[in-house]
Amino acid sequence: MLDLGIDVGGTFIKYAIVDEENNIIRRWKKETIKFDTPKEFYDYLCADVPVENIRYIGLSVPGVLAPDSTILSEAAVNVRVMYHTNVKQEIGSRLGRPAHVLNDAKSAGFCEMQLGNGKGAASSVYFVIGTGIGGCVCDDHQVIEGVNRVAGEFSNLACGFHEDGSIKHLWEIASMNALIDIYNEIVEEDRKERYGTEITKRYHAGEAAALRAMDQWCRNICLGFETIITFYNPEVICVGGGISKEDWFIEKLRDTMQQENLKRAFPELVTTRIERCLYDNDANILGALLFARQKESEA
Repeated sequence: MLDLGIDVGGTFIKYAIVDEENNIIRRWKKETIKFDTPKEFYDYLCADVPVENIRYIGLSVPGVLAPDSTILSEAAVNVRVMYHTNVKQEIGSRLGRPAHVLNDAKSAGFCEMQLGNGKGAASSVYFVIGTGIGGCVCDDHQVIEGVNRVAGEFSNLACGFHEDGSIKHLWEIASMNALIDIYNEIVEEDRKERYGTEITKRYHAGEAAALRAMDQWCRNICLGFETIITFYNPEVICVGGGISKEDWFIEKLRDTMQQENLKRAFPELVTTRIERCLYDNDANILGALLFARQKESEA
Protein backbone atom coordinates (compact mmCIF):
# COMPACT_ATOMS: atom_id res chain seq x y z
CA MET A 1 0.00 0.00 0.00
CA LEU A 2 1.03 3.58 -0.67
CA ASP A 3 0.37 6.76 1.27
CA LEU A 4 0.35 10.41 0.24
CA GLY A 5 2.14 13.18 2.12
CA ILE A 6 1.48 16.87 1.54
CA ASP A 7 3.55 19.70 3.00
CA VAL A 8 1.79 23.05 2.68
CA GLY A 9 4.25 25.93 2.77
CA GLY A 10 4.04 29.63 2.04
CA THR A 11 6.12 29.30 -1.13
CA PHE A 12 5.51 25.74 -2.35
CA ILE A 13 3.11 22.87 -1.75
CA LYS A 14 5.13 19.65 -1.79
CA TYR A 15 3.74 16.18 -2.45
CA ALA A 16 5.20 12.70 -2.05
CA ILE A 17 3.95 9.16 -2.53
CA VAL A 18 5.54 6.93 0.10
CA ASP A 19 5.60 3.15 0.54
CA GLU A 20 5.20 1.27 3.81
CA GLU A 21 8.99 1.29 4.40
CA ASN A 22 8.96 5.12 4.25
CA ASN A 23 10.67 5.25 0.86
CA ILE A 24 9.58 8.18 -1.29
CA ILE A 25 8.81 6.71 -4.68
CA ARG A 26 7.54 9.88 -6.33
CA ARG A 27 7.66 13.56 -5.41
CA TRP A 28 6.50 16.80 -6.97
CA LYS A 29 5.57 20.34 -5.98
CA LYS A 30 3.59 23.33 -7.12
CA GLU A 31 3.85 27.00 -6.31
CA THR A 32 1.68 28.21 -3.45
CA ILE A 33 -0.71 30.78 -4.91
CA LYS A 34 -2.74 33.33 -2.97
CA PHE A 35 -6.47 32.78 -3.44
CA ASP A 36 -9.42 34.84 -2.25
CA THR A 37 -11.49 31.93 -0.91
CA PRO A 38 -10.75 28.62 0.87
CA LYS A 39 -12.63 26.73 -1.84
CA GLU A 40 -10.32 28.03 -4.55
CA PHE A 41 -7.25 27.27 -2.47
CA TYR A 42 -8.24 23.69 -1.58
CA ASP A 43 -9.41 22.97 -5.13
CA TYR A 44 -5.96 24.04 -6.33
CA LEU A 45 -4.17 22.05 -3.63
CA CYS A 46 -6.05 18.86 -4.56
CA ALA A 47 -6.07 19.32 -8.35
CA ASP A 48 -4.59 16.40 -10.30
CA VAL A 49 -3.48 14.55 -7.15
CA PRO A 50 -3.41 10.78 -7.88
CA VAL A 51 -5.20 8.74 -5.20
CA GLU A 52 -5.95 5.46 -6.99
CA ASN A 53 -3.59 3.37 -4.85
CA ILE A 54 -3.43 5.69 -1.85
CA ARG A 55 -4.39 4.45 1.61
CA TYR A 56 -3.91 7.46 3.92
CA ILE A 57 -3.06 11.13 3.53
CA GLY A 58 -0.83 13.01 5.97
CA LEU A 59 -0.69 16.79 5.84
CA SER A 60 1.88 19.15 7.30
CA VAL A 61 0.52 22.69 7.63
CA PRO A 62 1.59 25.95 9.27
CA GLY A 63 -0.25 27.28 12.29
CA VAL A 64 -1.85 26.09 15.52
CA LEU A 65 -4.40 23.31 15.02
CA ALA A 66 -7.53 22.52 17.01
CA PRO A 67 -8.19 18.83 17.85
CA ASP A 68 -10.56 18.62 14.86
CA SER A 69 -7.83 20.00 12.52
CA THR A 70 -9.22 23.51 12.24
CA ILE A 71 -6.42 26.08 11.85
CA LEU A 72 -6.51 28.53 14.74
CA SER A 73 -3.73 30.96 13.80
CA GLU A 74 -2.74 32.92 10.72
CA ALA A 75 0.40 32.08 8.77
CA ALA A 76 2.12 33.34 5.61
CA VAL A 77 0.15 35.48 3.17
CA ASN A 78 -0.30 32.79 0.53
CA VAL A 79 -1.81 30.32 3.01
CA ARG A 80 -3.68 32.74 5.25
CA VAL A 81 -6.93 31.75 3.54
CA MET A 82 -6.68 28.43 5.46
CA TYR A 83 -7.29 30.26 8.75
CA HIS A 84 -10.42 28.91 10.51
CA THR A 85 -10.86 26.11 7.95
CA ASN A 86 -10.94 22.40 8.83
CA VAL A 87 -8.08 20.96 6.78
CA LYS A 88 -9.00 17.35 7.45
CA GLN A 89 -12.51 17.83 6.10
CA GLU A 90 -11.44 19.95 3.15
CA ILE A 91 -8.85 17.43 1.94
CA GLY A 92 -10.81 14.30 2.82
CA SER A 93 -13.91 15.45 0.97
CA ARG A 94 -11.95 16.26 -2.16
CA LEU A 95 -9.60 13.28 -2.31
CA GLY A 96 -11.83 10.65 -0.71
CA ARG A 97 -9.17 9.19 1.58
CA PRO A 98 -8.62 9.34 5.37
CA ALA A 99 -6.60 12.48 6.06
CA HIS A 100 -4.78 13.56 9.22
CA VAL A 101 -3.13 16.91 9.86
CA LEU A 102 -0.19 18.04 11.96
CA ASN A 103 1.58 21.38 12.39
CA ASP A 104 4.69 21.66 10.19
CA ALA A 105 7.28 21.88 12.97
CA LYS A 106 5.57 19.07 14.87
CA SER A 107 5.56 16.98 11.67
CA ALA A 108 9.32 17.42 11.36
CA GLY A 109 9.78 16.55 15.03
CA PHE A 110 7.59 13.47 14.77
CA CYS A 111 9.66 12.26 11.81
CA GLU A 112 12.87 12.71 13.79
CA MET A 113 11.37 11.01 16.83
CA GLN A 114 10.29 7.98 14.79
CA LEU A 115 13.12 7.70 12.27
CA GLY A 116 15.88 10.21 12.99
CA ASN A 117 18.23 11.29 15.77
CA GLY A 118 15.49 11.22 18.38
CA LYS A 119 14.61 7.59 17.72
CA GLY A 120 14.71 5.48 20.86
CA ALA A 121 14.75 8.45 23.23
CA ALA A 122 12.24 8.44 26.08
CA SER A 123 11.96 12.23 25.66
CA SER A 124 13.06 14.52 22.87
CA VAL A 125 12.71 18.08 21.64
CA TYR A 126 13.08 19.51 18.13
CA PHE A 127 14.24 23.10 17.73
CA VAL A 128 14.01 24.37 14.15
CA ILE A 129 15.80 27.64 13.39
CA GLY A 130 14.40 29.76 10.58
CA THR A 131 12.67 33.13 10.35
CA GLY A 132 11.17 32.05 13.68
CA ILE A 133 11.79 29.10 15.99
CA GLY A 134 9.73 26.03 15.14
CA GLY A 135 9.45 23.40 17.80
CA CYS A 136 8.14 20.03 18.82
CA VAL A 137 8.10 18.19 22.15
CA CYS A 138 7.85 14.38 22.20
CA ASP A 139 7.77 11.56 24.69
CA ASP A 140 8.71 8.04 23.64
CA HIS A 141 5.80 7.53 21.23
CA GLN A 142 3.93 10.75 20.44
CA VAL A 143 3.97 14.51 20.03
CA ILE A 144 3.01 16.41 23.17
CA GLU A 145 0.69 19.16 21.96
CA GLY A 146 -0.69 20.64 25.19
CA VAL A 147 -4.21 21.59 26.17
CA ASN A 148 -4.37 24.41 23.58
CA ARG A 149 -2.04 22.72 21.07
CA VAL A 150 0.72 25.31 21.47
CA ALA A 151 3.32 23.14 23.23
CA GLY A 152 6.58 23.50 21.32
CA GLU A 153 5.87 26.99 19.98
CA PHE A 154 9.37 27.98 21.05
CA SER A 155 9.30 31.28 19.18
CA ASN A 156 7.05 32.54 21.95
CA LEU A 157 9.20 31.52 24.92
CA ALA A 158 9.53 34.59 27.14
CA CYS A 159 13.12 35.71 27.72
CA GLY A 160 12.84 39.13 29.30
CA PHE A 161 11.18 42.50 28.80
CA HIS A 162 11.55 45.36 26.37
CA GLU A 163 12.02 48.88 27.68
CA ASP A 164 8.31 49.55 27.15
CA GLY A 165 7.44 46.64 29.42
CA SER A 166 6.31 44.25 26.68
CA ILE A 167 7.60 40.68 26.76
CA LYS A 168 10.68 39.84 24.72
CA HIS A 169 10.33 36.47 22.97
CA LEU A 170 12.89 33.92 21.87
CA TRP A 171 12.31 34.50 18.14
CA GLU A 172 13.57 38.05 18.61
CA ILE A 173 17.00 36.90 19.79
CA ALA A 174 17.51 33.35 18.48
CA SER A 175 15.99 33.11 14.99
CA MET A 176 18.01 33.51 11.80
CA ASN A 177 16.55 37.01 11.49
CA ALA A 178 17.90 37.70 14.99
CA LEU A 179 21.44 36.84 13.84
CA ILE A 180 21.08 39.44 11.10
CA ASP A 181 19.77 42.01 13.58
CA ILE A 182 22.61 41.33 16.05
CA TYR A 183 25.24 41.69 13.33
CA ASN A 184 23.71 44.85 11.88
CA GLU A 185 23.67 46.50 15.30
CA ILE A 186 27.44 46.01 15.51
CA VAL A 187 28.59 47.16 12.06
CA GLU A 188 28.44 50.46 10.23
CA GLU A 189 25.53 51.22 7.90
CA ASP A 190 27.46 50.39 4.72
CA ARG A 191 28.35 46.91 6.01
CA LYS A 192 24.89 45.77 7.06
CA GLU A 193 23.73 42.38 5.76
CA ARG A 194 20.36 41.00 4.68
CA TYR A 195 21.23 37.29 4.76
CA GLY A 196 22.49 35.03 7.51
CA THR A 197 24.58 33.05 5.02
CA GLU A 198 26.70 36.14 4.34
CA ILE A 199 27.29 36.65 8.05
CA THR A 200 28.33 33.01 8.31
CA LYS A 201 30.87 33.55 5.52
CA ARG A 202 32.29 36.54 7.38
CA TYR A 203 32.39 34.47 10.56
CA HIS A 204 34.53 31.82 8.86
CA ALA A 205 36.75 34.56 7.43
CA GLY A 206 37.44 35.70 10.98
CA GLU A 207 35.74 39.09 10.82
CA ALA A 208 35.53 40.49 14.35
CA ALA A 209 31.93 41.70 14.07
CA ALA A 210 30.75 38.37 12.70
CA LEU A 211 32.60 36.47 15.44
CA ARG A 212 30.98 38.65 18.07
CA ALA A 213 27.51 38.34 16.53
CA MET A 214 27.75 34.57 16.15
CA ASP A 215 28.90 34.14 19.74
CA GLN A 216 25.97 36.21 21.02
CA TRP A 217 23.47 34.45 18.76
CA CYS A 218 24.57 31.00 19.87
CA ARG A 219 24.34 32.06 23.51
CA ASN A 220 20.78 33.23 22.80
CA ILE A 221 19.90 29.88 21.25
CA CYS A 222 21.36 28.11 24.25
CA LEU A 223 19.23 30.30 26.52
CA GLY A 224 16.29 28.63 24.80
CA PHE A 225 17.88 25.23 25.36
CA GLU A 226 18.38 26.01 29.05
CA THR A 227 14.70 26.91 29.43
CA ILE A 228 13.62 23.73 27.66
CA ILE A 229 15.95 21.60 29.79
CA THR A 230 14.57 23.15 32.96
CA PHE A 231 10.90 22.52 32.19
CA TYR A 232 11.22 19.19 30.31
CA ASN A 233 14.77 17.84 30.69
CA PRO A 234 14.72 15.77 27.48
CA GLU A 235 17.30 13.15 26.55
CA VAL A 236 18.06 15.00 23.35
CA ILE A 237 17.44 18.34 21.64
CA CYS A 238 17.65 17.99 17.85
CA VAL A 239 18.37 21.21 15.96
CA GLY A 240 16.87 21.79 12.52
CA GLY A 241 16.90 24.50 9.87
CA GLY A 242 19.36 25.13 7.07
CA ILE A 243 22.30 26.06 9.29
CA SER A 244 21.93 22.83 11.30
CA LYS A 245 23.52 20.93 8.40
CA GLU A 246 26.85 22.53 9.30
CA ASP A 247 29.03 20.46 11.64
CA TRP A 248 30.79 23.54 13.01
CA PHE A 249 27.45 25.03 14.10
CA ILE A 250 26.34 21.98 16.06
CA GLU A 251 29.78 21.82 17.71
CA LYS A 252 29.60 25.52 18.58
CA LEU A 253 26.21 25.01 20.25
CA ARG A 254 27.61 22.07 22.22
CA ASP A 255 30.64 24.11 23.27
CA THR A 256 28.43 27.03 24.28
CA MET A 257 26.19 24.75 26.31
CA GLN A 258 29.26 23.31 28.04
CA GLN A 259 30.40 26.79 28.98
CA GLU A 260 26.95 27.67 30.29
CA ASN A 261 26.80 24.36 32.15
CA LEU A 262 29.44 25.64 34.56
CA LYS A 263 27.00 28.34 35.70
CA ARG A 264 24.08 25.95 36.19
CA ALA A 265 22.82 25.10 39.67
CA PHE A 266 23.31 21.35 39.11
CA PRO A 267 25.79 20.93 36.22
CA GLU A 268 26.61 17.31 37.01
CA LEU A 269 22.97 16.24 36.62
CA VAL A 270 22.18 17.58 33.13
CA THR A 271 22.92 15.06 30.38
CA THR A 272 20.70 16.38 27.55
CA ARG A 273 22.47 15.86 24.21
CA ILE A 274 22.52 18.39 21.37
CA GLU A 275 22.19 16.76 17.94
CA ARG A 276 21.18 17.86 14.45
CA CYS A 277 17.97 16.74 12.81
CA LEU A 278 18.77 13.81 10.52
CA TYR A 279 16.03 14.45 7.98
CA ASP A 280 15.84 17.68 6.03
CA ASN A 281 13.36 18.63 3.33
CA ASP A 282 11.48 15.34 3.66
CA ALA A 283 10.89 15.58 7.42
CA ASN A 284 7.55 17.41 7.22
CA ILE A 285 6.03 15.01 4.72
CA LEU A 286 7.30 11.85 6.40
CA GLY A 287 6.32 13.08 9.85
CA ALA A 288 2.80 13.93 8.71
CA LEU A 289 2.44 10.48 7.16
CA LEU A 290 3.76 8.71 10.24
CA PHE A 291 1.25 10.71 12.29
CA ALA A 292 -1.59 9.71 9.93
CA ARG A 293 -0.63 6.05 10.22
CA GLN A 294 -0.55 6.30 14.02
CA LYS A 295 -3.98 7.91 14.11
CA GLU A 296 -5.43 5.27 11.81
CA SER A 297 -3.95 2.47 13.94
CA GLU A 298 -5.56 4.01 17.03
CA ALA A 299 -8.97 4.33 15.39
